[in-house]
Amino acid sequence: MDISNYTAEDFVLDPSFKKWVMQPNATSNIFWERLLAKNPSKYKEAKKARALILSLNTKNQPKLSEAEISEMWRNIDFKMSAAYMGNGCIKEDKVIPIHSYSTLERGASNSSTRYNPFAKFSFRVACILALAIGLGYLSGWLVSVPVIPELHSPVMEYVEHKTIPGVKSHLTLSDGSLVILNSGSELRYIKNFEKGRREVQLKGEAFFRVARDSLRPFIVNSRETTTIALGTSFNVKAYEGETLDVSLLTGKVAINKEELMEEPITLLPGEALKIDMEKDRLEKTGFDQDLVMGWTKKRIIFQETSLVEAIRVLENWYGVQISVKNKPLNPVLLSGKFQDETLENVLEGLKFSARFDFTIEKEDVKIIFKE
Repeated sequence: MDISNYTAEDFVLDPSFKKWVMQPNATSNIFWERLLAKNPSKYKEAKKARALILSLNTKNQPKLSEAEISEMWRNIDFKMSAAYMGNGCIKEDKVIPIHSYSTLERGASNSSTRYNPFAKFSFRVACILALAIGLGYLSGWLVSVPVIPELHSPVMEYVEHKTIPGVKSHLTLSDGSLVILNSGSELRYIKNFEKGRREVQLKGEAFFRVARDSLRPFIVNSRETTTIALGTSFNVKAYEGETLDVSLLTGKVAINKEELMEEPITLLPGEALKIDMEKDRLEKTGFDQDLVMGWTKKRIIFQETSLVEAIRVLENWYGVQISVKNKPLNPVLLSGKFQDETLENVLEGLKFSARFDFTIEKEDVKIIFKE
């Protein structure tokens, strides 16, 4: 892994770095200590990134009372006696620093040849914290609370948009970007975005026409996958239980999936990336623009679409609940194209080729396959 050209933003976007900051363990600590030791000039950028990551998570930090903190440290001090040798020194081979703060602070001091009078104290703190984790006194606390709390962290105000089944939403973001949010989808982001980037969280499906801003990348996070763009138009489909699809119409995007890709995959116009989230498989393909973008033009297009996906589309499109009776053992694939049709007309158009009947009672729809 090469971090020689990393900026603070790159560290923030790196999933393994974020996990190390928020959920440290011995393995990740050793990995990042070695990586930063090879790139000592990157300690400053890494520290900036750490501060930003923690500031975004301070709202979820649990608070401990003074009595709980005092009791915790009394227990830690008592157990510390086992870690000392006869001459009063701590056994270094038994101690593994397990948080990003100590690594970055020690790394920064190691890059200088000046004597640091606090080095032994910092090392003792790292030992205490390591022992505390091993004894279970900080179990569940260090995962979500930084070892060294960040003071005066800015309060982030989030904006959320949700579309109920049967409704689609057109949004214009503060930077001028256009978003069309499909039915049954959610979009969440920091109000007015951050100074150095534009980032949104997506559940479901959305089309993005991103306003060009070379200084601030536009980032879409969806199901552990990150799509990064500058001035671009693309569609992201990220419904639970289905493949995650990113289809690029104009511009250029880079896509990264945590623990699946060694480096981001770049798409050019007309290309799509399909990720099987359950099997951790991916495929870069072309795509039918009419098929992918039909939903933005009130078109329902099924092209050998699985029954499960077709039901999800119809439920979101018309705001109904669909149940299936006598479902065949073999896969059912549906094909058809419908422009601004009623649900009854859509089902009429599909029933002959798929060999089913149906009933519609208000919001309850039943599909009965013929035996």
